[in-house]
Amino acid sequence: MRVKIIKTGINGEGIGYIDKKPVFIEGALPEEEVEIKIVDKQPRFYRAKINRIVSKSKERVKAPCSYINKCGGCTMMHINYEAQLKYKYEILKQSLIKYAQIDPRKISKLHKNPNPFIYRNALKLPFAMDHDKLVCGLYTTGSNFFNRIDHCMVHEEGLEATKKEIIKILNRYHFTAYDRKTKKGLRTLVLRGFDHQYQCTLVSGNDLISKECIEDIMNIDGMKSLWQSIHTSKKSVDTFGKTMNLLAGTKLLEFNFDKLRLRLSPKAFFQLNTKQAEYMYRTVAEMVGDENKLIIEAYSGIGAISLYLKDKAKEIIGIESVGDAVSNANRNAELNRIENVRFLCGDAGEKLRDIAKKKEIDVLVVDPPRSGLDENMMECIMRGKIKQIIYISCNPATLGKNLALLQKKYIVEKVQPLDIFSQSAHIESIVKLSRKK
Repeated sequence: MRVKIIKTGINGEGIGYIDKKPVFIEGALPEEEVEIKIVDKQPRFYRAKINRIVSKSKERVKAPCSYINKCGGCTMMHINYEAQLKYKYEILKQSLIKYAQIDPRKISKLHKNPNPFIYRNALKLPFAMDHDKLVCGLYTTGSNFFNRIDHCMVHEEGLEATKKEIIKILNRYHFTAYDRKTKKGLRTLVLRGFDHQYQCTLVSGNDLISKECIEDIMNIDGMKSLWQSIHTSKKSVDTFGKTMNLLAGTKLLEFNFDKLRLRLSPKAFFQLNTKQAEYMYRTVAEMVGDENKLIIEAYSGIGAISLYLKDKAKEIIGIESVGDAVSNANRNAELNRIENVRFLCGDAGEKLRDIAKKKEIDVLVVDPPRSGLDENMMECIMRGKIKQIIYISCNPATLGKNLALLQKKYIVEKVQPLDIFSQSAHIESIVKLSRKK
């Protein structure tokens, strides 16, 4: 059957209608007419695949990546970049109107990614075997079907080259992919790099990695540390196992970020697009303003935002639930000789409540996971008297739902979207809220 595409969904899919029910069609664009095959019927919607494009959108381009229909990561690569920005802005605007009735005039122009390709500074890729050869790739979304991917167009060039060298060395030493029965083999390659310096973690079973193999990997240009993470659990969905062994090099990867010097452990999170992270932190600093007594950052990770805001308040406290990240953050404060910033380990809502009982909070900066602010955190904010909130979001839907509640006590002053993950449908936003008088 044929369907006219009306708009874009939150995951970048095209949406048309059959019998007044929405049909979500991956790869379809607004104003296109497509022949489809329905693959999933639900009471309130359908999902379908394209059999043929009857009439193409002017915004459709030929994706330069040969893995576009296999990988599932770059769901917008078939759209020209200016149109990607337009669709992302529309997704954000419609979500904020739908859930929180935000005035669109408060949503600023989406900030472009200066490098729509070759921008990612880190990767996590599973291993598999292909004709007795160890390879990396990705699984098709929602399946166990593995796709070998030899080259990724969104990885930073040095990162991609280093990845290929590591795989070449592992094959030279006849490593195989993980076998659940023997609990041996390689599961995942984790690699990150800044300033042409790299930190590699091999997630494996109960394997012994020889000194010769370790030396060969450490001889790769720019390789600073090599870790092995033992992961044999069937139930755990975490990338890393509980056991982390430093095989060679430095324990932490050190790099320059704008005006800071930071160190990262393998498990520590950092923004995957360094250039856009700099813009994000500068924007947060501008929104926060000057001469604050106390700033709290919830979900603070390795503490980069708190440390970046060091001149914006007399005291800054970061709260993070992951112990390794808190240790990382406090070491980063020492490294940069910053004495007015400290970090606490615990639940964000509980720690925030404890601080609010003793001190007046000028600004709260939150950067929660895709699920948004949890019930405990929302309750703490609504009962408190925080003067200003800076909300960093990676999910327009959960952002809209949270803002709908926050608007009972706060005014949304500005929304600044930015394109961190080009070629995908993901949207990052920074929202400034001020408490109603």
